Amino acid sequence: MRHGRLQDLRMYVWCFVSLALVLSLLWCETQAWAKSDYEIINTGIKGGGCWYDDTHFIVIKGQQPAPGQEFEVEGLYYLNPAKYQELKQIDLSPMEPALQRQIKEVTCQDETILFYVMAPDRKTSRLYSVKIGGQPELIADMRWARPSAVSIKGQYVLGNKLTVDKGVWEEHSDCNLKFLHSGLKTLCWPRDTISQWVTPQFVVSEYLWRGSILVRDKDGKSSRILNPKSPLKLPDGTELKQGYLLRDLENRIVQEIPTKQGLYQLINVSFKSDPQGQYLYSVCFKAGDHGDRYLTVGGRICRFLLDGKNQAWEEVVSVQQSPKDPFSLHNLSVNAQGDIVMIERGHRPAISLWRYTAQSKRVEKLTHVISPDVLGAPQVSPNGRWVSVVRESQLILIESKGVKP
Repeated sequence: MRHGRLQDLRMYVWCFVSLALVLSLLWCETQAWAKSDYEIINTGIKGGGCWYDDTHFIVIKGQQPAPGQEFEVEGLYYLNPAKYQELKQIDLSPMEPALQRQIKEVTCQDETILFYVMAPDRKTSRLYSVKIGGQPELIADMRWARPSAVSIKGQYVLGNKLTVDKGVWEEHSDCNLKFLHSGLKTLCWPRDTISQWVTPQFVVSEYLWRGSILVRDKDGKSSRILNPKSPLKLPDGTELKQGYLLRDLENRIVQEIPTKQGLYQLINVSFKSDPQGQYLYSVCFKAGDHGDRYLTVGGRICRFLLDGKNQAWEEVVSVQQSPKDPFSLHNLSVNAQGDIVMIERGHRPAISLWRYTAQSKRVEKLTHVISPDVLGAPQVSPNGRWVSVVRESQLILIESKGVKP
């Protein structure tokens, strides 16, 4: 009986401590906003989008009929963040309305909107570009044509020679290219791994050698065999089974991009380049950041100069203040002047949005939510005045009062 009362007492103490922690976080948030140089705006718009320029944010308007069902697109819209209530539709004529409702993966590059729709046979995707006030143009119809695989500055679209049927990968002679806009070229490469990042001068790709592969015999049956191909050998003769490679636009390996170097190591690699493709950014950590604990998280941002000669990552900013308080950063967004926004989540009850301003070299927390609420898809505008983030499917805009257009 006494043991039971002791357990109850421990439970009450634990609940009290948890409640005190949550209230403390909320109080700190209120105090931070009372002194903040930022204004937060809940637009009421569902979903995220991309920054076309500093006065136009692009969103896909639509609805999800029910959980688990496909999102139904109504069309592309834009808003001026200073007048966010005035949501205006982008005229995509002469595209048929039925085709507009199939729009997927919208991104922005160089004041151009990119999106794609699947071809009727589902074997290729059709990539379109459009400027506000202009008409949409078909720029590519090919296998795996995606906005994330095109570089407007580099004037190319990255395709995929590989297709998969029942788990068996097969390489074709081309990327099922059916159309390519004049002035562009296609890089038809075998995409044997998922991760690729395009820049105007280079493509960063993940390489993974598999010890066994699936093949299909003459009867159509598949079986697993040892990989007859040896792992990749780098120009210096080093054998590589998994890593990240910088390739030129002729698919020649320029160099391996290290993930561990000196005191620094990259974590949960998901690179992000600036719009010019000058630098590759990544979350990283430094030896000693975690004290005596082994953690796969990172509280710093590092960058790698993409010139084909650089060999070293350099630290840009550290959000983590102490080895006793490691951070886990995710979802980087970088603008041309080097401003960065990022999400911190993973090991505390609050999920936070952070910003680094390149000019002042200042890092600060913009806002946070208490789990199970979530923050995602952060983006910083080209001049750094605005930050967008999605909170519980709602588009949030955050204005820096010190930045003028």
